[in-house]
Amino acid sequence: MTEDGPDRTIVKGKALIALAWQSTVAFVIVLLGGVFWVDRFGVVVVVASISMFGLGLVLLVLAFALGLRRSRFEHVSVAGLFLLHDSSPAVARRVLTGSILIQLTAAFTAAGVRIYTDVAYAVLAPTFVFGVAAFWAGRYGTFPPRPSDPG
Repeated sequence: MTEDGPDRTIVKGKALIALAWQSTVAFVIVLLGGVFWVDRFGVVVVVASISMFGLGLVLLVLAFALGLRRSRFEHVSVAGLFLLHDSSPAVARRVLTGSILIQLTAAFTAAGVRIYTDVAYAVLAPTFVFGVAAFWAGRYGTFPPRPSDPG
């Protein structure tokens, strides 16, 4: 940690960062199949979306638990843990928030195009990459130390 925030040269948790953008690419490919071939890929979109939603919920709970554990010694903020505000290097923050935004845009666009089909389940899937980002911050994010109690 430097005076300006997290050290920008060291990025930890590269596997989680790679998982975020790889899941985004896979999700967009599945959505394209669902939008253009609803009869063939509709079920695939449903299974992928519900699976990503469930895994995302698990990751969010784990991130919350990591944040609680770290809050004994560090000042963990909700914005830092879940929105990566001042807790991550710019590279990690760009990739993780970019993945979230791409998945949200793709999911809501696909659901809007195929509103009354199985593709509408796609709005659940971005929970996964949001959980990955929060888990990354809980595990590798940098937070300022908690001030010692005077009493």
